[in-house]
Amino acid sequence: MKKLLTLFIPAFVFAVALSSCKSNVPKEAKYIPKDAGVVFALDPEQMKDKLQKGGISIDTLIGRIFKDGNDPEDKAMFNAVKDSAGINWESKVFLFVQQKVNADKSSSNTFTVLAGLKDAAKFEAQLKSHPKELQGTIVKEKEYSYLSIPKQTTIVAWNADQVTFTVHQHIQKPVFDTATKVYQQPTTPADAEGEVKRLVARIYTQKVSESMADVKMFTNMFKDKADGYMFSNSNSSLSALSMLPIQPPKLEEFMKDNYATGTLTFEDGKILMKGTAYPNQLVSGILKKYAGPTVDLSMIEHYPSQNINGVMLFAFNPEIFGGVLKQMEVEGLANSFLEKAGLNSADLYKSFKGHIAVVVSDLGIPSAGPDPMNKHNEKTMVEKRSIGKMVMNAPVGDKASFFKIMDLAAGMGYVVKQNNTYKGGALLSMLGVYLQADEKNFVIASDSLTYVNYMAKTSKALINKDALDKFKGKAGAFYFDIAGTINAFTKEPGTVGKYENSALSVKNAFKDVIGTFDNFDGTTVTSTTEVRMQNEKQNSLVTLTSLITDIAVDMRLQAKKEKEAEEKLFPGGVPAIIRTN
Repeated sequence: MKKLLTLFIPAFVFAVALSSCKSNVPKEAKYIPKDAGVVFALDPEQMKDKLQKGGISIDTLIGRIFKDGNDPEDKAMFNAVKDSAGINWESKVFLFVQQKVNADKSSSNTFTVLAGLKDAAKFEAQLKSHPKELQGTIVKEKEYSYLSIPKQTTIVAWNADQVTFTVHQHIQKPVFDTATKVYQQPTTPADAEGEVKRLVARIYTQKVSESMADVKMFTNMFKDKADGYMFSNSNSSLSALSMLPIQPPKLEEFMKDNYATGTLTFEDGKILMKGTAYPNQLVSGILKKYAGPTVDLSMIEHYPSQNINGVMLFAFNPEIFGGVLKQMEVEGLANSFLEKAGLNSADLYKSFKGHIAVVVSDLGIPSAGPDPMNKHNEKTMVEKRSIGKMVMNAPVGDKASFFKIMDLAAGMGYVVKQNNTYKGGALLSMLGVYLQADEKNFVIASDSLTYVNYMAKTSKALINKDALDKFKGKAGAFYFDIAGTINAFTKEPGTVGKYENSALSVKNAFKDVIGTFDNFDGTTVTSTTEVRMQNEKQNSLVTLTSLITDIAVDMRLQAKKEKEAEEKLFPGGVPAIIRTN
């Protein structure tokens, strides 16, 4: 008996551990094909709880959207789907996308929404209650039932637990025939209706090993509690390689089995998004060998403005580009192409240190200002007529390599060389871009005055301190002032147009965005993005929901005004000749 217990206890512990691991895997995963390129998921039940805690129920939400009393049929259909369609709104809702390049060079795109069912009979009855909108016959298969909407390659399918809504596109284009040197039209039309039926059948009959339930990165992301999830899979792009005229030897190996996951969480005062990239063995080896530095905050410290709208910083080891060329066995091919211009691949990536900084400031609607034809100093022109200011700086690495590239650009007329300084040529001047480069920096600016003040380093930029603190030690970072930017464009009433109320609602809801990503840690690359709200105490989902309903009401009111104006102008209806033009 004692011996039996010693065998039973470890087996019981193992079974409990195994079941706890399996509980993290959403049951819907077995319906999602493994080759889906992108998958999104939302947790309606968790989001509903947050709304209710914030004082917003689903009924009050619907009431706000339809508060003008118009479109009672739309409201009735909305409520019917919510209450009487047998859909399980407590389970996760998924959207997955499948893309494919076919053998005949045509492309296919498939979008599927997957949701839970509580009562399949109610759902079927709801479909039958809309014979005008959903024409077609319900077909019963062994594992599922479906309704195919004629001439739209759209199928609604369901079983006892799940319902899917699938939209399929098959795009055929003329293909260039290298023998005849002409574009050939497709001779056989695509069987899009047959394709979508086979895709839906696969969803309900595929083995677990053929589904996302068999992809560890996909199932593991649900261990983290969140309101939303995102998964991407590089394997969905492999079929597009056949479109390339020349395919590098290891390109497929380079692109295969790269995964990325992300979570979305609505917290008090902010929307938090976390991402994790899982590079394959080949890419991981490159990232590990050419580990990058962290961002250089001194590059933005002396930007000449107190009204910063956005900042981007990147830091990387430039030699990683050479590593990619070598691993893909195309370095020789690249060098043979570049040697005609007196360059080699090393010149391209050795020219820069691997730090890039971009700052945008003082955005807004420019005033009429002085006429450019009249004589005014540049400071007045910039202040009065510019939509904003900008600087992009990339410090120079190897001077000899950099000068080779810039001399080539000068020979082609893109830049003008003055001693060891390069300035933008006529084309860049026409585009309103100021460029200046020397042995230390390659800088593109909105104007020469901003460039001079930036390089003088006599100013002190006013940049959000929270953003700067989070930038430290990161491989990349960005900041965008949402409220400040919208405010700059809406200072004067009537400048936004008919949806000005919506723009003001966005400004009152959002504060800014801060994002960062880390260097490769040996297994993954992680990132974090925070969308911060003006109301720091309210849950961001409540704020966002109120914003969306305000915008929806605004759009409905605008549509109503346009319809009333049209009826006044054309009491008998819009003439056909105007409507068709």
